[in-house]
Order: sequence, then C-alpha cells, then structure tokens
Amino acid sequence: MKVMTINSGYDGCNYLRLHLPTVYNGWWTDKPSLSEDKISIKDVREHLQAADVVVFHRAEEQEYHVLAKLLKKDGKKIVMDNDDTFVLDDFHPLAQFTSDGKFQEHLQRRSDNIDEFIKLCDLVTTTTKTLKKEYDKLNDNVVILPNCVDPYDWDEPLRNEGDKVRIGIVGSAAIEYDYHHIKDLIKRLGDREDVELVLFGLGDLSHRKDNPKVTEVFRDEYKFWDSVNMEQFPWVKRDKYNDTLNEARLDIMIIPRRDNYFNRCKSNVKFLEAAMCEIPVIAQSFEDGPYQEISDGINGFLIKDNKEWEDKVNMLIDNKELRRKVGENAYRYAIENYNIEENHLKWDKAYKSLFK
Repeated sequence: MKVMTINSGYDGCNYLRLHLPTVYNGWWTDKPSLSEDKISIKDVREHLQAADVVVFHRAEEQEYHVLAKLLKKDGKKIVMDNDDTFVLDDFHPLAQFTSDGKFQEHLQRRSDNIDEFIKLCDLVTTTTKTLKKEYDKLNDNVVILPNCVDPYDWDEPLRNEGDKVRIGIVGSAAIEYDYHHIKDLIKRLGDREDVELVLFGLGDLSHRKDNPKVTEVFRDEYKFWDSVNMEQFPWVKRDKYNDTLNEARLDIMIIPRRDNYFNRCKSNVKFLEAAMCEIPVIAQSFEDGPYQEISDGINGFLIKDNKEWEDKVNMLIDNKELRRKVGENAYRYAIENYNIEENHLKWDKAYKSLFK
C-alpha cells in the first residue's frame, strides 16, 4: 500500500497527526521535514499518481476538494484527519473575529468546506470520542487515532536549578478565555518572590505589529498579560518548539480550561508535551475533557472544583520532591502509552482496512 500525505498550514497539528506516522511508516509527503516548506502539488504529482491512499489534514480549501475528487475518479482512497472542531459557539476562539462580520462569514465557509470534504472521504481520522461523534453525522467510517510522542525528538529534560519555582502557562489558554477563572491567582503568582511565572504562546511586540487584526481582537488579553509580572516566550516554529519548551525549565505547568464544546473536543497534547520534559501538570477536569486520563496525584493533578487551584499550586510550589516524582511518572506514562514506535501501525491498519 502506497500512501501520500498532504499537510495543511497548521504545523503543530501536522507534526502529530501526519508527520510522525508518515516518518515511521515510510510514506510519501509534501513536507519532508519540520524545517522545510511544503512542496507544491504539481511537484508531488508523480507520488499522487502512484499512491493508493491520499491523506489530507484539515482540508479547508476548495483546491483540495477539487484534487480529492479527481483522485477518487482515479481509484484513490481519500482520508482526512482533523483534531479540532469548527462548530461555532460563543466560546470558539475563532468566533471572536466578528467585529465586521466578514471574518465570521469566512470562518463559516471554512467549516462548511470541512464538512463537505468529510462527506466525500473514504475514511476520517480524529483524536477524541467527542469529535468522532461530530464526524459520525457526516461519514460512517470515522476512526480515533492517538496523538503520539517521538522520544528522539526530545532532548533530556532540563532542570531548573534556581531558587524560584518556574510555573508555566503554555499555548492557547492565553487568548481563549480559559484563564479567566484564575486571573487573580495568576496575578498573585506573578507577585510572589519565590515564583517565576512563564507564559509561552502569546505574540511578542513584533507579532502584534505585524498582525493588527489579531492584536485588536485580543487587546484585552494582551492588556492583562502585560500587567502580570512574568517572563514571556513568543511563538516559535514547530521545529523549534520542543527545544524551546524544554529550555524554559518549568517546574509546573498549569492548564486551565473553560468547560465548553470546543475544549471537550481538544486532545491531550499539552499533557504529553509536558510529560516529555518531566513537567508535572495541573489540569482542568470536566466530563469528556482532554485530561481525564491523568491519575490525580500520580502522573499529574486534576482540578474538578476551581477552588482547588490555589491549594494544588501551592502544594507543588512547596514540594520539590513531589514535583520531580510526578513529572517522572508522567514521562513514563507517555512513553508507555503514546510512543510512536509502538503505535505507528495503527495508521497503517486503518488505511489498509479500506481495501477489505
């Protein structure tokens, strides 16, 4: 079976959902490495023609619909992978771009395009039971495949040897209202002399200047984070992400989440990334949430009642030995359950099922 994978513009998702299974199964791709740009469709035409299965990640653009239909006529099996919902509700992060209505219309078109593409696929793969239920309404062949880690993409975890406990907030929580219920705690942590608060995932000044629309939409978010005494790591490209997270030398990662449909569709990526750096996480817990697999107090900590946030954060600040133990447990858990070396054949099996 010959497989060709077509990456989207979402490099972080592509790494987990296409890059790792492609590398370990020895398939063709239009993005040979994390540091290289995508190869144009016309330059991979030979591989497309020879492929039995063509896999698209999050096929939002109409050009992919046209290509997929042509490939289907040639007898190719078409697969799409997606790991986020595009169902719009009040708390979908992209739904905030609505001041003039035009972006909302564009977003709806993207959502409609994905739904249309799902209908023409022979197989849809995704990350969570919640997303599978959504896609089951559009396609009767939806399979869950796990996010995985590649130990060879991570250096040995770096330790913080300073006097202050470094607490990190990493990723989308900074701009998606997920932190609002712990704003007071964040401010207090920033003011503590025994803590260094670290934010990894908000645009720096140059990014704000280059993206005025985004800056305007998130002006309140920027105003809040700029008022907090903290160190900020700007966004980095995917090929630099693992090293940058490790070099932050975090002692604790907190993962606040608002309980809404968008977050119930999220997967366990942040937990796995922290685990590879042996960083213990304190994560939001709610029904069908992305972190329910965590064993509270063993390989991480779960917050079921928001009143628990301060107590659990203080507990870890005060207990270095516990931080190290839980971080090491998380690393072992990730390696034992999500190592791509042990899981890559799940993709091969899913694609081969199309020919039975």
